[in-house]
Amino acid sequence: MRLALALLAALILAPAAHAAEPWKAAGTINDGLFAAQTELVLSGPDTAAKAVNRARGAYGGTLAAAIERADPDADEAITEHLRAAARAARRDDATALAAARGAVRAAVLRGAYAVTTQATARGDAATARRWLLLREFRTATRFTRPGAQATLALDQLARGKIDGRTANQAVTKDLLDAYQARLRELLADVRRGIEQDLPARRAEAAEQAAWYFSILATRYEQDRGAAARRAAEAAFAGLPDTLDRAEAALVGFTAAPFTPQEAARRAQQLLQFLELVPVEYGRGVKDTNVTRDFEIQEAVAFRTGAVGAFADLRDQLAKRDPARTKVAADAIGELGKLVEQANRSKTGVPTHEQVERVELRAETALKAAMPKAWTEETDESDYDLIALTLDRMEAAVGAGQYRQAEQARLEAYAFFEFGPERRLRSFDPGLALDVEGLIWFGAAGQDGLATQIAERAPRRAIRETRLALDTKLADSAATLGDSANKATVVTNSAIIVFREGLEGVLILAAITASMVGMRRRLRRPVFIGALAGLGVSIVTWILAQTLLQSLERYGEKLEAVVGLVAIGVLLLITNWFFHKVYWSEWIAKFHRQRKRYEKLERQGFISAQAIGLFVLGLTSVYREGFETVLFLQSLQLSAGTAAVVEGASLGLALTFAVGGVTFFLQRKLPYKKMLIVTGVFIGFVLVVMVGQTARTMQGTGWIPITPIDVSLPYWPGLWLGVYPTVETIGAQLAAAAFVIGSYFLAQEMKVKRPRRRSMRQRAGGTSEPERTAVTPDGQAAVGGDGQREPVLGGDPADQVRVE
Repeated sequence: MRLALALLAALILAPAAHAAEPWKAAGTINDGLFAAQTELVLSGPDTAAKAVNRARGAYGGTLAAAIERADPDADEAITEHLRAAARAARRDDATALAAARGAVRAAVLRGAYAVTTQATARGDAATARRWLLLREFRTATRFTRPGAQATLALDQLARGKIDGRTANQAVTKDLLDAYQARLRELLADVRRGIEQDLPARRAEAAEQAAWYFSILATRYEQDRGAAARRAAEAAFAGLPDTLDRAEAALVGFTAAPFTPQEAARRAQQLLQFLELVPVEYGRGVKDTNVTRDFEIQEAVAFRTGAVGAFADLRDQLAKRDPARTKVAADAIGELGKLVEQANRSKTGVPTHEQVERVELRAETALKAAMPKAWTEETDESDYDLIALTLDRMEAAVGAGQYRQAEQARLEAYAFFEFGPERRLRSFDPGLALDVEGLIWFGAAGQDGLATQIAERAPRRAIRETRLALDTKLADSAATLGDSANKATVVTNSAIIVFREGLEGVLILAAITASMVGMRRRLRRPVFIGALAGLGVSIVTWILAQTLLQSLERYGEKLEAVVGLVAIGVLLLITNWFFHKVYWSEWIAKFHRQRKRYEKLERQGFISAQAIGLFVLGLTSVYREGFETVLFLQSLQLSAGTAAVVEGASLGLALTFAVGGVTFFLQRKLPYKKMLIVTGVFIGFVLVVMVGQTARTMQGTGWIPITPIDVSLPYWPGLWLGVYPTVETIGAQLAAAAFVIGSYFLAQEMKVKRPRRRSMRQRAGGTSEPERTAVTPDGQAAVGGDGQREPVLGGDPADQVRVE
């Protein structure tokens, strides 16, 4: 008996429960009207009228009562248009039935909007959540995702994290943004209905658009005034005949204005979309012929993304600079015509240069109209693009379209490479390598996306890698804090400058060590030359910056080339150290030059002497300055100029401090030993730079990535260039072998071989003129009697002997 009563109660309460869910009741209404449209074509007016009656019956109970309380006008419109739908079905009027369905659907959404926002404002999260299910979303594309701000805000409201007012602002903003985006699409549907002569389609879209605008009308009046609202409402009420006026009314209007941070983020997306249009287009055409259809489709897609981003920002841009905003709008429109022409035709298409010129015109106008904060590069928009592109990759895999999935993977990597990676590698290269590995061939115990796509892995496996990649990307976003990043970049830059500056100080100290007493005045042109060398180094930095900024689009490829050149310079320096016995012969070279310039003074050529010493100081400093500029380029490409300049200034200050102490105590300093330490420093730098450059070449795809199953903290990569891959560690071992081998080769050529020759000559009873070879311990190995005598010590001007 109890079971029977329970079942009876369930049957009685089931319809009530069903009616209590607003989204289900609204779905029943919409489905009934759609069925009426279908039956009017297939079965006739009587069957269609029955379907309309089912829809009318679904509007009642909780749904109707809540809408009537929150928005009486919406409730009246729903009731009236349901009656109009019934009349249209009986008259066999498909156009009128379509218009009624569009009006009912939009009026129900307007009523749900009112219920949701009112419940949110009074802090009723439970009611707001139920009614938020009855809403529209911005259409998701490859560059946009459905908004979730309203859902998140109601979740925070339910947990007591925010109050009703704050939650209502977020909910209202999310819904207004969605309805405005859908309103634009409805107007486009009206135009297509006109152009294709589809009366039912244009009628339904026109009625729906008019009611969607009524949701935005209050915000429209706040932005443009009551008179503008009345004019816009008249234009939407007259659709489809007043379509041009309705479209014009929305130009520059944003129902849900962005916050300054959101606007800057969207502006960065706009600029990135535009920049990528000619890039993709250039890959797809040769001269005036299309060679790769897919690249042209990518250019079309990026231009479409730019159109959406521009529409979101146009209102704010027009208020700042209407003239340049119009120039940008015209250029974006022209850009669309160019890429669409290539999308339709295979020959006689616009050239890459034409597309570049139009894109540049749009970009220039936009940057001139935008506030400065919008044009400053940030990583947030890059992470958005990475996530959206990886979504598209997963969708392509699910559809079995692995070629498109691979293209999306490459795009995601491009967004990472040209965006956050440049900063991330400046102080957490291990994390950057993990992200790269997951996108390419594997890392963190996961296969890489490139490998999985090549092997046509199932979507579930790719999803697991995607989740691991998302975690690493979130870590990189959290890691890229301005303070931490800046501190590390400043430190690295300071070390580079101080390391090279110390070498220059030591050489200058050795040159001027004997310029005492009457000869002290000779120091002046040397120091002036040294300052000039510093100035020329700064000019070289500026020129290098100008050149590298123009080549910045090449990203890691350029950085790899710079790294290879720097390694070449380091190899040359290492050769000088060991094969020329750098710490003695290099100083001796400067002393021989100095003595020649002093002879000029005794002969009366004072100006020539001054010029010579000036050149000597300039070249000795500029040599180190040029190396410093070269070494800083990779760091600058990764982290930007400001932090590098700050670190370089700190390193320069330390160099001047050490230089002051050095010249104060210069006759007591052990130059030989300090230069030996500098030589070891350069060998160490060579090994580190080889590891870092090899990793960069892995990022470009020039060399493969073979992970070693070892987990390392980030600091070995940052300070030592040690990364857990076979290629990077192998390259460093080879560099270390080169440095050590060069030392022993120098020992053989400069010390051991002359010693053996001397011993053979003595054993044979022959003699030859005394020949001196400088050994790495600073002694002179003298041929003939085999005795050694010091080379360095005391006055370097008199004791350095290299014959």
